[in-house]
Amino acid sequence: MEAVWALCVVVAVATGARASETEKQLLNVLFETYNAKVRPARTADETVTVRVGMTLSQLISLDEKNEEMTTNVFMNMAWTDYRLSWDPSSYEGIKVLRIPSTKVWLPDIVLLNNNDGQFHVALYVNALVLHTGIVYWLPPAIYRSSCSIRVKYFPFDWQNCSMVFTSYTYDVSEISLRHALDDTGEREIREVIIDKNTFTENGEWEIRHKASRRNTLDHDASYEDITFYLIIQRKPLFYIVNIIIPCILISILAILVFYLPPDAGEKMTLSISVLLALTVFLLLLADKVPETSLSVPIIVKYLMFTMILVTFSVILSVVVLNLHHRSPHTHAMPGWVSQIFIHTLPHYLWIQRPKMEAPVDNAPSVFYHNTDEYFIRKPVADSVCLKDNTRLGALPDRLLSEMRWLVTGAGQQGVLHPDVKAAVDAITYIAQELTDQEEFDELKKDWQYVAMVVDRLFLFIFISFTTIGTLTIFLDATYNVPPADPFFDPYS
Repeated sequence: MEAVWALCVVVAVATGARASETEKQLLNVLFETYNAKVRPARTADETVTVRVGMTLSQLISLDEKNEEMTTNVFMNMAWTDYRLSWDPSSYEGIKVLRIPSTKVWLPDIVLLNNNDGQFHVALYVNALVLHTGIVYWLPPAIYRSSCSIRVKYFPFDWQNCSMVFTSYTYDVSEISLRHALDDTGEREIREVIIDKNTFTENGEWEIRHKASRRNTLDHDASYEDITFYLIIQRKPLFYIVNIIIPCILISILAILVFYLPPDAGEKMTLSISVLLALTVFLLLLADKVPETSLSVPIIVKYLMFTMILVTFSVILSVVVLNLHHRSPHTHAMPGWVSQIFIHTLPHYLWIQRPKMEAPVDNAPSVFYHNTDEYFIRKPVADSVCLKDNTRLGALPDRLLSEMRWLVTGAGQQGVLHPDVKAAVDAITYIAQELTDQEEFDELKKDWQYVAMVVDRLFLFIFISFTTIGTLTIFLDATYNVPPADPFFDPYS
């Protein structure tokens, strides 16, 4: 058994050596008079057809700031070089040769709209040469191509990034660019090829169209190119979670400023804190969005809209606090303010002012004293009130007549005792002060009630503006979808 295996190894080595010698002999014959700098055309006016295709391995990134798309691709180029054809029967059936690409003629197809000055491929791999003279060259490349970014609907946007390939030195009279053929060799592949086994999905962008087209210029008949169009749509989940939802929550905080009572003393603090938070979000977006004046991104519009609302909330909070702390000593309430903000608006804003408690009936009545009476001054002998539990009717007639005169204004002729008159004046003064204080408190409460009504009015206004503005701005982005025709530009 070991002898059989040894014999097989010897035969394989001998066959490989013989084949290797044959391939070496074939290469010597092919390149004996071959010149890699000469175009493979039998006559000067013959055009060499070069077929160009592209297989996308990975969409690495799209840098909106620098307007640059980075892709990992495999180019698929094919042409016919009549000088590299042979008869397989004369060379032990060899039909394919793998030849270093530096030794054969290359059509110098380059990426015209590169963004880093690297026009050529990353690795010059071997060329696959068939016995019919057809040359296949599939070099890998990492291209950084320029891509004009439209930021109007960021982050609900889609971009049309193209990769333009053309010959750097040959014109259309020398090289004719065509699309690559499929495996059958009958149908042209007019799109970017994506091999699902090797393709790596991008976490931010989704490829919607991957068409290709051969372009010419009407004013320049010598120009042609093969352009690959990658129409990609952004996956907005990252921006929704990290920017849009926090902005909406900040907007809600700006609304709640008007629900916070003025006595809490934190209205201005909350408003300014919300304003600072929005400023931080604007600074974060400034590093992401391209510096362009052609349009304003939709998310920046929303942030500016929210910032304007928050700015107004700060201003209006100052107004509310000013109304809340007004008093009759500093401001007189106009009649129209009372009519609108106290009697009219509360009904429509679902505000009900608590009713004042009914005053206790203070009508004079005869009652008993269950406790001793206390006097500030010592009365004179003729106006002594006995400190016992006697009825009011037992008081001297003179004191009763004076009290009746004080109550009814009509009594007997005479002058009040000085002590009684002093007590009456003191009681009148205290009653007047209490009345004035009640009027002052009532007017102050009216100003505070006006401030509460204005606060509630601003609350409803801000809820309406925030809801309508948010829906208007973001619903507009739902209509921004890639076109069904990859060659149609809706912005043109």
